[in-house]
Amino acid sequence: MHPGILARQVQDELSLYKETNKISSKSTTNYIERGSNLKWKLPAWPYVRVNFDAAFQKEEGRMGLSAIVRDSIGNVQAVVTGPKDHISSAAQAESVALLRAMDLCIELGFNQVCFEGDVKAIVDAVNTKGEDNSWIGQMIEDMQLLLRMNQAWSLRFVQRTVNRVAHMTAKLAITDSCEKCLGSRMALPRS
Repeated sequence: MHPGILARQVQDELSLYKETNKISSKSTTNYIERGSNLKWKLPAWPYVRVNFDAAFQKEEGRMGLSAIVRDSIGNVQAVVTGPKDHISSAAQAESVALLRAMDLCIELGFNQVCFEGDVKAIVDAVNTKGEDNSWIGQMIEDMQLLLRMNQAWSLRFVQRTVNRVAHMTAKLAITDSCEKCLGSRMALPRS
């Protein structure tokens, strides 16, 4: 790869990271969802909170995914965004986003994690013990296994308003050409 192209990609990813950190820093304080008393709170130390989401374009069979990892003081530790093709449903898209968020945490060595997503059916399916015979059942069972293997991990449902930063970045990721990962635990390429 040409050094100029690589430098441009790193600059683009750094801009995405800075923008995501800017958006998330505005939303790291507790806030109340309209119509309820649900509050978003920072995770207790030493946990990290991973907000994940997917945006789905049915006509194109394409999705964008986003996972944002924040620490107990609200700093962004990692961000992954990216597109995927050959996706047939919103449920599959959300499952792919959660599985990628879990893989990211394994890659970065995060052992104490609270995952938050805004599709209750997927959260409930993964949190349910037992076999899943749905058409995305194998992926659900893979995520169930990851939760069992990582006992300090949890998964909970949150309203979309609580998950808005992940939702916005997932919508942007649909148009990306490739996955982008950036964060404080990731090494940037050397020039």
